[in-house]
Amino acid sequence: MVATIKIKVKYLAIALMLLLNYNIKAQQSNPVYTQNTFKVLTYNVWEGFKGADSAKVAGFKDWIKTLSPDIIALQEMNKYTPVSLKKLADEMGYSYSVIHKENGFPIALISRFPIQNIKKVTTGMTHGFLYGKIKDYHVFVAHLDPKSYQQRQIDVRRLLLSVDSVPASEKVMIMGDFNNMSPQDADDYNNDSKMSLVRSSERNHPETHVLNESGDIDYSAIKSVIDHGFTDSWKLLNSKYEISAPTKVRTHKNYTRIDYIWVNKTLKTSCLKATIIKDDFTDYLSDHYPMYLILKNVLI
Repeated sequence: MVATIKIKVKYLAIALMLLLNYNIKAQQSNPVYTQNTFKVLTYNVWEGFKGADSAKVAGFKDWIKTLSPDIIALQEMNKYTPVSLKKLADEMGYSYSVIHKENGFPIALISRFPIQNIKKVTTGMTHGFLYGKIKDYHVFVAHLDPKSYQQRQIDVRRLLLSVDSVPASEKVMIMGDFNNMSPQDADDYNNDSKMSLVRSSERNHPETHVLNESGDIDYSAIKSVIDHGFTDSWKLLNSKYEISAPTKVRTHKNYTRIDYIWVNKTLKTSCLKATIIKDDFTDYLSDHYPMYLILKNVLI
């Protein structure tokens, strides 16, 4: 009897050792699963999950658990309040949340860690931006004007003025829906098919101005971010062009990549993986796909 128990204990110890070694090797071979990462998600959720539709919200909560981001930056949190946002965060297992306004198209930030030095900007911009310091990361979440490239220029100047107040030696991220294509993707847009789609869209929506006075796509808002020394994390880690809008809920084919996570020079070498997540859930939750960035979490 005693010998049998000793044998069972021995095998149990061996099984536990093998499991421990497996987990260690998995973490070493795949940086996504190490404890030394910081995971960031930005997502335009289309008018607050289309009016906080219960099925969409439930699906979102389950979907978030599969990714387990450390921070979640959300745009178009329509009809959400600090109370309802906190409830959503609590139900997903996050202790901290902030929303920058309650009317119009709010921007929200949900985090596992305290959100400090919060700054909410709603004046001088169409939708505004939200800032918070999380751990040693300075996080700016923006939603630029969707219709006018001239207003986007104003929006981005106001945003970058605040970004400039953070020392370049600190870790800085700017993320969100910029409603502006990137000059770094110009080769993917500079073709007759794409330009026909853009011109057709402007004819059908005369209040929207993507083309400048020369009839070319205006990239000026994104160019300003690049000129400020920020790196497009998607472009840094991916060689192939990928759209972030529209998803399958839209019938138009006027494709764009307008959702970004930008990192400053201090964070550039910490970028491990950047993904525009496309799956059965994100195909239909919103008209935008989310962007997900995994960083190596290194103290500076």
